[in-house]
Amino acid sequence: MKKKKKQNITIAVIAIAIVAGIIFYNYSAEQTRQKGFVFGTELEKIQNDVKDLQTQFYSKKAQWEEGAISQEELFQFYEKHVEEFEKIILRYDSLVPPESFESAVDLLKLSSETQLDSDKQYIEWMRTGDDSYKVRSDSQYQQALEYEMNGLVEYYSAKTGVKP
Repeated sequence: MKKKKKQNITIAVIAIAIVAGIIFYNYSAEQTRQKGFVFGTELEKIQNDVKDLQTQFYSKKAQWEEGAISQEELFQFYEKHVEEFEKIILRYDSLVPPESFESAVDLLKLSSETQLDSDKQYIEWMRTGDDSYKVRSDSQYQQALEYEMNGLVEYYSAKTGVKP
């Protein structure tokens, strides 16, 4: 009888351990999904803010070309643009990406930093008329697009679990 009771206790302990393990695994997996969702949402917001900022950047130039705003207003806007862009770039540092997404975040941040450098060169071209600034701006813009495309490939590869 004692042997049977010990055997039942052992079986119960094993069953409890298995159930606890399953619960812990499911809880851990859910926490990972939640963190991944929050991270993805935050990253998407940053990327959308960068896109919106760039749309405004080129829109203001068009307004100036149409005579809707003065050159002084354009350069005041550009000064604020640079400040706002720098703030947005800092937001990448507050992200807590899952390990598999770190390279994607690094590339997307590098893309934004390179885009900002391109914008600064573009502004200098507008100020001075020196075409060397425009050439550097165009080159940096192209590089920013390449970083962004590589970052997006890394992001979706990590998201799907398939490495390129």
